[in-house]
Amino acid sequence: MLKNLFGKNFGATQDTLQSAHGQKIDFGRIKVMVEFFPIGKKLRYYPEFNQDIVFDTLVVAYSVNGHAIYSMESIEMDRDGFPSVFRVDEDKFRLPVAGLKTFQLLLPDTSDLEKKLDYVRRAQLSRNGQFSAGNTISLISNSGVKGISTIDTEVAKQLILHAGPYAEMNLVLLTPDFATLSVTDQRGKPRTRTNVPAMMLLPVENYSGQCVVVDISDAKMRIRLDEHGLAPSIHKGDVIIVDIRLGETERRYSVKGSVIRFSAGTCVIGIDGQIREGRPVLFTPLDLLEFKAGLLNYGR
Repeated sequence: MLKNLFGKNFGATQDTLQSAHGQKIDFGRIKVMVEFFPIGKKLRYYPEFNQDIVFDTLVVAYSVNGHAIYSMESIEMDRDGFPSVFRVDEDKFRLPVAGLKTFQLLLPDTSDLEKKLDYVRRAQLSRNGQFSAGNTISLISNSGVKGISTIDTEVAKQLILHAGPYAEMNLVLLTPDFATLSVTDQRGKPRTRTNVPAMMLLPVENYSGQCVVVDISDAKMRIRLDEHGLAPSIHKGDVIIVDIRLGETERRYSVKGSVIRFSAGTCVIGIDGQIREGRPVLFTPLDLLEFKAGLLNYGR
């Protein structure tokens, strides 16, 4: 997978350049960075390898050779979709990709999010905060059909720009470690799109709220949470019950599952079975086919 995504042969003299930060820049990985971590896209991240502490963020700009780029339109691509030219200084200067020495990311300073953590998780962070110089910030991007991409970055510094669209805002400059860039295709089985309203229950949290079943595969179901709800934090392995009523016949399924992935308001659940008359029972192959057919024909 990685070889296919990163593989474009630039030749030995042009394939990598040594950056001012002692980091090799691989142009194939720059392409993946631009695809999965574009300017303006919402991302998630966790600080200092604490995967149970996940915050939302976005890339507000790239920094190339110390020049800020605020728009994807300032990046010219070749016919194969690889970046060829960066237009910097309000498009006054053209930097060919062969002249790239440093490639960094500018993110907003989201230190205030630490206040929402409980005492135990706050204690896991650096005493000086998650964005202390030298700290590791791991970025996570979900690009739908392309898969999930992750990369570790190092905090270069916190800064305030005095010009441009983000003037006088607290920002963080991150240097990506391209050796850690990975892309995972998480479509293990073909998924079928649905649009079925349901109720989600988290037994441990004693919480219930609205959701929508947006797709289903052989043994997994994806739900989108109610954006206006106040759902508690969801973690991998959490037990979830999704209560679904289908059609005029009021067929009801209380599907019991466990969280496989959670990101940006959506949750992938491994289907363990269903609740009938207050007792958990497994789906038979026929039950599962009937359930999937009901989802696909909801509202028809």
